[in-house]
Amino acid sequence: MTSEFYTIEQVSETLGIHQKTVRRYIGSGKISAQKIGGSWRINPDSLNIFLESCDTNTRSKNELSKDDFCIFMDSEYFNSDESLQVCSIVDCFVSNENVKELLKDVMAIVADYTLESKKCRFNYVYDDVESKIRFVFWGTPSFMYSIMDIAKNYE
Repeated sequence: MTSEFYTIEQVSETLGIHQKTVRRYIGSGKISAQKIGGSWRINPDSLNIFLESCDTNTRSKNELSKDDFCIFMDSEYFNSDESLQVCSIVDCFVSNENVKELLKDVMAIVADYTLESKKCRFNYVYDDVESKIRFVFWGTPSFMYSIMDIAKNYE
């Protein structure tokens, strides 16, 4: 009997999600998997059951799950030689017209810090129904100060 099994890496690439998200889905029982030879393997039928259980029609196109933000913070990109690093979640209630301007301002600060070879990261999701953008920022206190300084313009 030959049966094809997928690795965590293959499922991650197929679904376009981080490998740690796949592992969390396995751990929470969202995706059924078996350990074979010390590695997790996912049966195609189990993957199909998971995909069918995802109700994409009722989930907002911009809604992020708790897993999505956890994966953002678990990323290997969060290391720095800086002695102090800060992480913050910031909710901004802005109109649809101001979202692009706010993102442009944030990107300008990120670009400045990147040019100075300083590490900083951010992720965001915009809920157009509530007119709210949620950011997760990571970086030095001076980076956070710059972010909060421009956020004042959107109060």
